[in-house]
Amino acid sequence: MATQIQTPNPAEVTVAEIDGRLLQLKKASDPNIEVYVRAEGVLFPQLQIPNNLKSPETLHQSRRVIVQNLPPRNVLSKTAQKIKDFVDCQFKCARVIIGDFARIFTDILPNFLSNSIFDVDTIHHMQLLHNIKNQYPSKILVWHPYISLFAVAHNVDVIFLYDLRVEAWFPEVLETTLQKEITCMAWKPLGGNILAVGCQRGICLWELTFNQKKSSGESSSFNAWMRYLNCPGHENIVSLAWHPHGYSLATGSSDGSIILWNTSFGNGAVLTTRRKVAFLSWSPVGEFLFSSFLDGRIEVYETQRWTSKVINTSSQISSRRPVQTACWTADGRALFLSFCEDQCIRCLSISPNLDSEWFPKEDMSYIPNCAGRTIEQLAVDPTGERLAVCFKDTALLVIFHAKRPTQVSRGSSLLSAQGIVRGPSWNDPSDPGAVVTRTDPKAVSINFAHQFTRGALLSLMWEDGQISFLPFLFRPIGK
Repeated sequence: MATQIQTPNPAEVTVAEIDGRLLQLKKASDPNIEVYVRAEGVLFPQLQIPNNLKSPETLHQSRRVIVQNLPPRNVLSKTAQKIKDFVDCQFKCARVIIGDFARIFTDILPNFLSNSIFDVDTIHHMQLLHNIKNQYPSKILVWHPYISLFAVAHNVDVIFLYDLRVEAWFPEVLETTLQKEITCMAWKPLGGNILAVGCQRGICLWELTFNQKKSSGESSSFNAWMRYLNCPGHENIVSLAWHPHGYSLATGSSDGSIILWNTSFGNGAVLTTRRKVAFLSWSPVGEFLFSSFLDGRIEVYETQRWTSKVINTSSQISSRRPVQTACWTADGRALFLSFCEDQCIRCLSISPNLDSEWFPKEDMSYIPNCAGRTIEQLAVDPTGERLAVCFKDTALLVIFHAKRPTQVSRGSSLLSAQGIVRGPSWNDPSDPGAVVTRTDPKAVSINFAHQFTRGALLSLMWEDGQISFLPFLFRPIGK
């Protein structure tokens, strides 16, 4: 199997999948271009998010969306600002003291007791998320559920929208003083244009109305309204997920709770407390809610009676570590997942009565230049037939053909490696020489578009701020 997979050389870039193989190009005169043209391949734009963004106008040169129920920043009096700064300072000092105090007693008290009393692991986890977010121009991109449009969160907590249909950024942005330390975003499915944004203190719920263009030369635009959801003790939002039918929004906090929100009325029901959440995900039909916690516990809820079952992970990993990334198969009967600092893809099958079974893991030791690499993110396309994998310490990605549990015999793997993806060279508009001095950028966010009729479309956000698109041209099984 190792001889069938080749690593693209540094001069090549992966542009598409055609006829079941990944197409690599070296230069403009590469004969593979004819292959792409004959397959009626689409040329997608190459986008760039600036690293240093002093204000949104540096990208748009246009107006901002101002939330009507909040005062503009220049309206705040100097006295009010001084009070706010003083409170913030006192709060930060208190956190430092608590953190120092906790570190002194961590070695004395049992681990479970120190975790339940002190928030050292919470502080560490949130600081890690903060550092990762600020390391790149942007690390969060989410596709609209039924429009070829996506939202991008910049590391200064401003959200941009891009319309792939007209290949243009919207002139407006989403920004509010409540939207600080963005950690996650998700569009509401089947429920209009509502974007949920997880932040340090709560959830910003943006409702957008897109305006029809009156002429071909006019740019797209939208109006936006924002509601804020928060609950005492439910801060430091690290994960959020909409029910596939938009019935409710599940949010997880590293402070120790999962809340199911009825966003129409703004009220929430607490599902669990005193467990610090790392990851949440609904199954494709809403039958299950998958949850992972910082202490390594995995718990799956069935959503009819809201009973749950803890998944035994001892056969997969020796130490208790939270889930780093996970995604469901298209039929909602299994998840592909990897733990923090994991080098393997695990597959967990779940039955309607919450019985679970681990399929054989994919260790990728046979894949050139990817063996022993730590997995950063997994993404499955809407057809469930392609799985993309990006890593923490390499610019290369791996693409797998994926199957459902019902398509393989018991004990067989659901994955077979298709090939390796190489992205663009480093591009930093503020440092033209970086293309020579820096290694190729690694992917920091990979996401499949929900709407692509010719197979699957993968968006890739790179650490230098580039956004590229990789089409997979194939006919899904059963269509």
